[in-house]
Amino acid sequence: MKMERKVFEDHRKGGYAEVWHVAYPAVLTMFSQTIMSFTDAIMVGRLGAAELAGVGFAGTMVWGLYSFFNGMVYGVNTFVAQDYGAKRYRNIGTMTWQGFYIALASGAILFVLSQFSTDIFRFVGPEESVQQVGSVYLGLRMRGGVFMIMWMCYSAFLRGLGDTRTPLKITLVANVINIAGDYVLIFGKFGFPRLETQGAAVATVFANGVGAALFFAVFIAHRNAVLYGIRSEWRFRLDAMKRLARVGLPMGVQWMLDMGSFIVFSGLIARMGVAQLAGHEAALRLMHVSFMPVFGLSIASTTLVGQYIGAKEMPYAIRSGKSSLRMGFLYTLFIGTVFMVFPDRLVALINSDPDVVRLGSSIVRLAAIFQLADGLGIVSNGCLRGAGDTRWPMFIGIGYAWLLFLPLAYIGGFVLKGGAVGAWAGATLYIMTLGLTFFFRFRSNKWQSIKI
Repeated sequence: MKMERKVFEDHRKGGYAEVWHVAYPAVLTMFSQTIMSFTDAIMVGRLGAAELAGVGFAGTMVWGLYSFFNGMVYGVNTFVAQDYGAKRYRNIGTMTWQGFYIALASGAILFVLSQFSTDIFRFVGPEESVQQVGSVYLGLRMRGGVFMIMWMCYSAFLRGLGDTRTPLKITLVANVINIAGDYVLIFGKFGFPRLETQGAAVATVFANGVGAALFFAVFIAHRNAVLYGIRSEWRFRLDAMKRLARVGLPMGVQWMLDMGSFIVFSGLIARMGVAQLAGHEAALRLMHVSFMPVFGLSIASTTLVGQYIGAKEMPYAIRSGKSSLRMGFLYTLFIGTVFMVFPDRLVALINSDPDVVRLGSSIVRLAAIFQLADGLGIVSNGCLRGAGDTRWPMFIGIGYAWLLFLPLAYIGGFVLKGGAVGAWAGATLYIMTLGLTFFFRFRSNKWQSIKI
């Protein structure tokens, strides 16, 4: 049986080399997605502050609506990793197909909800100019949501095997298509109509569709069919779906309510005015540079912790987590320093409006402060997912988001009249508390007794 990832000698298992071997394609994948998001922001930002605010806010709402379904199917990663480590290869096909059925149902639900995109956007309450831009973008992205959920399912399958290179290749192809589509459709190049923000949505949905098709082709390829029973284990199985739900449902609920709290947070800022929201969105795009690559390390820790638990080699699972945490610490220390030293120049790359630069750079400085704790929390949560420890993080994540994050943001933004910067000061306290809580959960070793 050919292994999906390089086999390391015992004294190197769980060390920096193995973590990096699994992590660097995932890190590059996250970087490429960050570059794509950054490029989107630059192109849309050229249309104006209202367009940047509308598309950015709609993008946050899209991920809020996707997040429950993404969390559900991402449970596939945990099962594939542990089944792979335990050499239960036929179970891999069974569990991934259940994720596929969740993706199809999710796409149908999102398509129905897309008919109410204007009402959803109006309910949140940004200014009229932002509503007009954002509601159309939101509806288009929701109609293509099935592609993104399928993408998440199949990337979870591959990453559970330790194959982080194939998702990188597919993501690069999709990102090139998206960036090219943005340029052509936003600005009306090469004979195409000038669709502006609608063009950004169409380009993203098309690119996601291409990516989902490529992932599916890899999934059903002959080699995977032989090794993991892909073409024979395709039936819906209630027992397998229940097992997947036990791990995936807590993640889906946590991700949905986490994003829900962030949507409410963005809604609070949206009520402060276009400039405040644009500064918030510009800073948020820059933050993707900091936390998306750390998610790459989180993916590696989920895979390695899961595989070593499946193989009943707990010491290496622990070592994998610790190695990932140290690497994440060094990266976020570097990014935090850059954010603290060059905030004005970074924000100006997205939007040169003086008010946007002033507000955005103040928020970026706050992001520099919470970098280390945020990185520790993201990687620690990845370790916990690899063990199937998803219920405890769900309760903590939901409680902190709604009982700590939003009250602090409201106090900083409205009660103390700090505007977007004051709201982000409250968010900084929340992010640091949450990150350290997840870190100490990993350090407690309670996750080692979880059974899935």
